[in-house]
Amino acid sequence: MERVDRAIFTCDDCGASAPSFGIEYDSLGYPVCPGCETAAGPLERRRVGGNSAATEPAQ
Repeated sequence: MERVDRAIFTCDDCGASAPSFGIEYDSLGYPVCPGCETAAGPLERRRVGGNSAATEPAQ
């Protein structure tokens, strides 16, 4: 078993990976992908700037 000393962020949309200390967060505290600029929240994925990338509206 490999030991990892730091957390790694991996984007579900584009697959980009980065150390968690290098990730920016949106105004609600969700991580923003450095590759595709998608913010991952609990209800939907959205591009920073307000354009929704979700396939279904949040309920």
